[in-house]
Amino acid sequence: MTLKFHSRVIGHRGACGYAPENTMASFIKAAQLNLKWVEFDVMQSSDGIPVIFHDDDLDRTTNARGLLCSQPYAYLQSLDAGKWFNTAFSGERIPSLMTVIAFLQEAHIAANIEIKTLSQHEENLVKHVIREMQPYLQKANDNYLFSSFSFEALRLLRRYAPNCQLGMLLHDWEKNWREISDELQCVSINVNERIMTETMAREIKEQGKWLLCYTVNDPARAQELFSWGVDAVFSDVPDRIGEYYGELSSQ
Repeated sequence: MTLKFHSRVIGHRGACGYAPENTMASFIKAAQLNLKWVEFDVMQSSDGIPVIFHDDDLDRTTNARGLLCSQPYAYLQSLDAGKWFNTAFSGERIPSLMTVIAFLQEAHIAANIEIKTLSQHEENLVKHVIREMQPYLQKANDNYLFSSFSFEALRLLRRYAPNCQLGMLLHDWEKNWREISDELQCVSINVNERIMTETMAREIKEQGKWLLCYTVNDPARAQELFSWGVDAVFSDVPDRIGEYYGELSSQ
């Protein structure tokens, strides 16, 4: 395997227990916590710019309404993506993919990049993401893991970036997940912790895959998962998991 998980904790949407998810404030907090890995979501503006955002619509985490994909990048840049979390974060913006990647490169933080796309729009987003990421993939391929719930998006990633590292996301167990994982040469299986069992953890590890679980905020649950062979967990409060295992120091 090319990837290396030297830490057992991955910051979920940055460090979203402490700052508004998928904003620069959240990634800065992750860096302050000395995280080695973060996870974030990539979507696309109406004019083709990859941006860091989770939901299909803008309602929950901005001061606007409607579908993100129907709005141009300039409009998305004007929105407040922080006040919903806490007024101290008023004025936080929706960052572009390249803004976040540039920061992570400087901070020496690796990333799990989740591709979030509407059905029938996978190819356009994947092409734009790979085009922007190409220089970084050539220089630091082991620093980036691309994941998606969309098997079509994973197939497109494999087609347009043959050497990229792929992770299959599973909210529920898919009947043919093993076959698809092998077909796409996925290096990791990223699983909802609620469905994870010791038996399935053993099966995944026997296939030589990295096993990652989301979203784990309880150190006791993390300990149980690690005892089953889980390699790392995604957490909103990564310092709680990291401190428990002596990997991070509070700041």
